[in-house]
Amino acid sequence: MHLPIRRRTFIAVALLLTSASVAWASSAGFAIRVEGIDLGKADESKEPPQFRVTLQQGQTISLIAQGMAYPRGGAPSPTEPEAGAWLFDDAVFRLQPPTKKHDDKTVIPIRLIAEKVGIARVRFVGIVLGYEKRYDLIVEVIATKK
Repeated sequence: MHLPIRRRTFIAVALLLTSASVAWASSAGFAIRVEGIDLGKADESKEPPQFRVTLQQGQTISLIAQGMAYPRGGAPSPTEPEAGAWLFDDAVFRLQPPTKKHDDKTVIPIRLIAEKVGIARVRFVGIVLGYEKRYDLIVEVIATKK
């Protein structure tokens, strides 16, 4: 998947601006969650790491990516990301407005309705504390049970 030149430029500038804040963290990333569904652990053998979920056609899914810092010798803590975006196939999913306002600046939410039966990917791309991270959610959309 290729990013447009504007997005790559934005990511490069964001990396330069945040390099000072990286010093206190040994790592950073995103916690990926789906409201009402246990995703379990990501398949880390894949690049980017992949989660799998099955939805029924017409089902709504609310995804959340939360910036996380993993300091040396300390517990993980939520942190505000510099950038983040959800990418999805609009032939399979329809974007919906969020059900609630997220005042938490550490999260990047999205709400989608699965409209077409098949297998599709929803990707999250973000930068937190200078670390660019990507995660895939492989979604199997099945026909509605009658």
